[in-house]
Amino acid sequence: MKRTGAGSFTDSGIHISAKGDADGITGHVNSDLSGIIRNPAKINSNVTISADENAVVAGPLEIGDATLTILGTLVIV
Repeated sequence: MKRTGAGSFTDSGIHISAKGDADGITGHVNSDLSGIIRNPAKINSNVTISADENAVVAGPLEIGDATLTILGTLVIV
């Protein structure tokens, strides 16, 4: 299921806001406290990183039944 839009939640005193991009992948996550941000090991939705965007993902990263288009910068750490 793709999730798009924006929202926020608070859990145990930690406030997190998120914005989903047009492809349904979480695009921007901010947290009031330091912590761990997780990403899936496999991308199954089409993703485009625009020319004016930078992106980072923890790897390894597998591209499933999807297309990854990089016009900007993608760093896999």
